[in-house]
Amino acid sequence: MNQNVRLGRIAGIPVGVNWSIVVIFFLLAWELADLVLPGDHPRHAVALYWAVGGVATVLFFASLLAHEVSHAVVAKRNGIGVRRITLWLFGGVSELEKEALTPGADFRIAIAGPVTSFVLAGVYGVFGILLHAAAGAAGVIGSALGWLAWINLLLGAFNLMPAAPLDGGRVLRAALWRRSGDRVGAATTAAKAGEVFAYILVGLGVLEFLAVGVIGLWFVFLGWFLLTAARAEQSAVVMRSSLADVHVRDLMTKEPTTFSSSTTVAELIDHQLGHHRFSSYPLAGPDGQLEGLTTMGRLRHVPGHLRQTTRLIDTAAPLSDVPVADPGEPVPDLLQRMQTSPDGRALVIDGSHHLVGIVSPSDIARFMQLSMLQAQGRSERSS
Repeated sequence: MNQNVRLGRIAGIPVGVNWSIVVIFFLLAWELADLVLPGDHPRHAVALYWAVGGVATVLFFASLLAHEVSHAVVAKRNGIGVRRITLWLFGGVSELEKEALTPGADFRIAIAGPVTSFVLAGVYGVFGILLHAAAGAAGVIGSALGWLAWINLLLGAFNLMPAAPLDGGRVLRAALWRRSGDRVGAATTAAKAGEVFAYILVGLGVLEFLAVGVIGLWFVFLGWFLLTAARAEQSAVVMRSSLADVHVRDLMTKEPTTFSSSTTVAELIDHQLGHHRFSSYPLAGPDGQLEGLTTMGRLRHVPGHLRQTTRLIDTAAPLSDVPVADPGEPVPDLLQRMQTSPDGRALVIDGSHHLVGIVSPSDIARFMQLSMLQAQGRSERSS
């Protein structure tokens, strides 16, 4: 999930928003200002409704951020790095660097978000009750707080549905993992439950659309997103299982070529790419230290008339955004970090802090295809 606007850091974790958040922000503000607040407390100025509705919408996204921050903080306390938190159209995403190592840690990380939402619902609810019967602007504020209480309650309850990738799916995975000791089987079951739940949401959305109107499309889109995410998670489980005993050194592209960070895009394309058949380009400064990583995809977005003056470093992802792996690290531990990185690639650094390899999605795919061919050959020879 791309961060179009970075808001800063919370507990050392980068926080930002995706542009799609604008859509839901105005929908929620409109619902409050035009429907909820006038319905509860009529005959007030329109400006008051919009002012209170706008502040309440900001508080809703602050609540959503608190939900995600709680996941991230608990993850860090359990030894799991958090790459970033992003708010977007369908809520929030906390990008963890790896999976939990125990069922207990998995459960604690998952349950932290819904618990935070329930606590916030209680806090908003108490103040909403105190102000709801008040006259004037205080009553309008009380209605907004009541709305915040209900929406946080719904957020917590929805996320507890036992279907991955929702928090409840993680709780289900942790429970099954603890009971059976089979992490892969538990994750697969939770992902399949996510698919079933997604189909139910899509079906309800279609019925809602036919019976009520356009609001049903929201459930259809949400169900489609959850279905896509559940299937992606199931594929990731299978891949991690297949690569369980594989180390980074086994599949990385060894001894990658580094390029000067001051080289222009035109120089690279016209004079160097013809001699290199790869699409990842580590960049080093004058002192030989790595400064970033650019790719063919990034170079493709540089307009032709700017290639003569655009340096490679101007197109690169900074090292802080590029996963770093040790040659002896298990590949499944690296996969999670690669999936949340901008370019899906990782640099492999040895104990002497030297660049010794690059891992890309094509390296992983090639290794898996070769393993399948080798397994097929062994099976045919044995038969």
